[in-house]
This record gives sequence, C-alpha cells and structure tokens, in this order.
Amino acid sequence: QWDFETIRTVDPWGTEVGRRFRGGLRRWNMTVQWWLAAYVHRRGPRQYPLLRNAWTMLASAYWHGLHGGQYLSFLTVPLWLAAEAAAEAALGAYFGVPLEQLGGWKGSALRGAQWFLKMRAFEYLSMGFVLRGAADTLRFWASVHFCLHVLPL
Repeated sequence: QWDFETIRTVDPWGTEVGRRFRGGLRRWNMTVQWWLAAYVHRRGPRQYPLLRNAWTMLASAYWHGLHGGQYLSFLTVPLWLAAEAAAEAALGAYFGVPLEQLGGWKGSALRGAQWFLKMRAFEYLSMGFVLRGAADTLRFWASVHFCLHVLPL
C-alpha cells in the first residue's frame, strides 16, 4: 500500500543540482511543501504573487517554530522568488527564447550563473536556521553587508 515516494521528503539531486531557486525549495521537505501549496499558497491572492509567497513562507516559518532567524530567512524567500522570475522574464525577452531553450555558451553560462546564485542564496538563508536568533542572523548578514538581500533587489 505504501511505497518510497509516499514517505520521501527530500530529493537531494533536485535540490543540489537544479538551477532554479523555486525548484530547490520544492524539492526540499516535499511533504510540507505539498501541504503548504494545497492549504496555504492556493488560498492567497493570485493577483499579488509576492504577497502570496510571503503568506506561504510565514506559515512555513510558524511550522518550523518560533525562532526569529528562521522567520527572517523565510520572509526573504519571496524576494528571491520575485527576482528569479523577473530575471528569467527579462532574459527571455532579451534573447527571444526562455532561458531553458537558450543554446550555446551564453545559455550554459546564464544557467550556470543561476545555479551558482541559487546555491549561494540557500547558504545565506540557511544561517537563520543555524543561528536561530534574529539578532545573530542579522549580525551575520550585516557582516557580509546584506549582499544577498541587495542582489535580488
């Protein structure tokens, strides 16, 4: 009646190798992601995706516990999701094809850069989980000049 897919919560390959920030999120803690999508995200305002994502991340932060650093990390996720969507749309308009279909060295370099930035963002945001406290997380982010808050802006 049950199989591995029923209980699998993490897709390490998809999390680590996938190039998109959104895809990395979806492949981490997949059972919770499904619940959040089904019961929180779909009930948010469709016309305001940033608000919808923030609402979902707030619910996810609450799910994980009452730690200020985690809230800061989760509430930074909508910024990265919006930046990724805007960058992909701008590149698609500039090149005339979606980033997935862009060939040659330019496509490879841009997809590689997207993966590189996704991994740095995950590392940066993970500090909220490692340090847990809001003050400690902000102190770390300040030590690197909030670089991965400034970049998506």
